[in-house]
Order: sequence, then C-alpha cells, then structure tokens
Amino acid sequence: MTLDALLPLPPAGFDVTSHYRLKPRPKRAFHTILDANKLLVPGSKGSLTFRNLDGERVELATKYEVSAGTIEESFVMRKTPAGLESEHLVRSMRDAEGRHARKEDVHFDTNLGVAPNTYPEVLLPLMLGWPSRQRTRAFYSWINDRFVSRVYVETKGKTTVDLPGRSRKATELVLYPDLNDFVRVGSTVARLAKPLMPQYHLWFEPDAPNRVLRFEGPYGPPGAPELIMELDE
Repeated sequence: MTLDALLPLPPAGFDVTSHYRLKPRPKRAFHTILDANKLLVPGSKGSLTFRNLDGERVELATKYEVSAGTIEESFVMRKTPAGLESEHLVRSMRDAEGRHARKEDVHFDTNLGVAPNTYPEVLLPLMLGWPSRQRTRAFYSWINDRFVSRVYVETKGKTTVDLPGRSRKATELVLYPDLNDFVRVGSTVARLAKPLMPQYHLWFEPDAPNRVLRFEGPYGPPGAPELIMELDE
C-alpha cells in the first residue's frame, strides 16, 4: 500500500448523471450533535454528475436537497499520467429562496503542504469505485485547509446489494480514517481500534461506468450526520 497513489482515471462512459434517494441512517454509529434527521427532509433526493472537461479535466457536480434548502458542489480534477489531482472546489448552500447561505471556493494549486492525493472528504468516497489494481489504498481527506486526515480504503469484493424494490450485483468497499491522525497511538493500537472507528460503506457497479449504488456512513468527517444514499432508477 502506498500513500502517494492518486485516484485512477475514470472508466469509459463515466460522464453520466445519476439520481439518489437520501435518508437518515436508522442506527447511528456515533451520537454527535449533528443529526441526519434534522439535515434531511422526508423524500430528500440528490444527484451526481460526472463530466469530461476539455479532455484534460474531470468534474464531479453534486446537488442534495436538505431541510434548509440545497447543497451544491463542483469539484474539478486534472488528468495526469499517474491519475487525478485536485484542482478546484466550489461548495455552496442555498436557502429555500435560493439565496447563498454558505460558500467555499478552494484552489488546491495553492501550496499549503497537502499531498497530491488529497481530495474533499465528502466527494472522495464517490469516486472509489473506479477500477484500481490495489485492494487496499490510502488517500488524504481534505476537510478544510487546517484539517487533512489520512484515510484507508479496502475493497471487500463482489457481493449483492439491496436497493428499493430490487437487488444489484456490486463491488463493496469500506473507507475509514487513521486514528493516528487524531491521537498518536501507534500502529498496533490503531489496528485494534479499527472496529471502533467511523466507517463509510460503499457499493459500486462492478462494470463501467462504476456508479455508486449505495453509500452508508457519515456525510463528511467523523461526527458528521450519518445517512444512506441509494441509486434511484
């Protein structure tokens, strides 16, 4: 496992829009003040759009319905021979009247000392289904310019995932943070504590374009609201 591996280039036919149903996770792993039951409304929906920009860049655009309005993101990555590097993120929240309530505009080319394989925390999991030769990988999850955490990704293998009214063949992955980025405990204690760390469970289409079929876990870093996102076809 190497810590400098970039996200692989996306598969053929990846430029597509997919729609999702959002709901709170029935049983939360961590009881923080942020609750998905307050973040979402009944019937909340979301969408993921991948685009090929000018042959040299890839964009992931997301839009989610939340109780306060909508959250929208545009994340652009540039293609390199080694994979994808973060370039630009725009994240905004609009209230029910469409007015900006919050906005982030991040240029990753600004040298703040982050590693090349650093990606926004809520967007990284959505691209992990793109084929990779490595069964276990490591990346850096960008929460903000003062908080970047190492995360590990394990491919569990082929399985079947239940979606509303149907089942689909899937590749299952698990993402979890490195405890040593929060408290220096050493590798042995970190391995023992792994079952206690917040985990992100993901199921992807096993074939191109490898869309997200199901996501379950915190919507963001540890302590974020926990939700389930399921492909709505």
